[in-house]
Amino acid sequence: MKLKLTILACFCATALFAQTPKSITWDFSSYPEITEILGQPQVIETKLGPAVEFNGATDGVFTSSVPVNGMDEVTLEVIMNQYGKANFENRYLHMGELNGPRIMFETRVTPENTWYADFFVVMTQGRETALMIDEKKTHPCDQWYNVTLVGTKDGVKGYVNGVLEGEVPLNYRNAITSGQTSLGVRQNLRSWFKGAIYKVRVTNAALTPNQFLKDYEILNAK
Repeated sequence: MKLKLTILACFCATALFAQTPKSITWDFSSYPEITEILGQPQVIETKLGPAVEFNGATDGVFTSSVPVNGMDEVTLEVIMNQYGKANFENRYLHMGELNGPRIMFETRVTPENTWYADFFVVMTQGRETALMIDEKKTHPCDQWYNVTLVGTKDGVKGYVNGVLEGEVPLNYRNAITSGQTSLGVRQNLRSWFKGAIYKVRVTNAALTPNQFLKDYEILNAK
């Protein structure tokens, strides 16, 4: 089933700023903030419901929402599946400006069909940036994962399935206030993602790993 412009993702302010963690969840009914769908992203079924599949060449989704706006602390989680036999660079979430303040979730795919995470955060262009990447911390492709960024005034941390992958002492704060969000590709239409995204959750607090989403455990269960 093709993804349509009537997709729902619950980027509602009341949900994001509630005291309990809330999810940005695809439910495929209606979502007026979707501004553009590139290619033909597919809706696929999983054990927990539908996910969106991107072909790594032409598929992407753009929304006018920047849900981290207003947050001085953030936990941004993506439940995703990086497919094998993909291009080396895959950018599957780009939130904020194209070249200004932004958060980017990326992978690097190896010839052995493993991948390692790349987190990139910009607070002020050209100065306050954080890059977290470790080519030794690889993960098998074609499985579901929770990839998480936590940002506070004391620094930013990147996790895969609740395990710390990197940290940088960047002063995270409410600096990503404009722009848009793209899924499946960088906003300048480079580094297309070959894989699937089940869920994105944004929380206005620094969650600990025991509070992270565990959807991947059910999605990977035999």
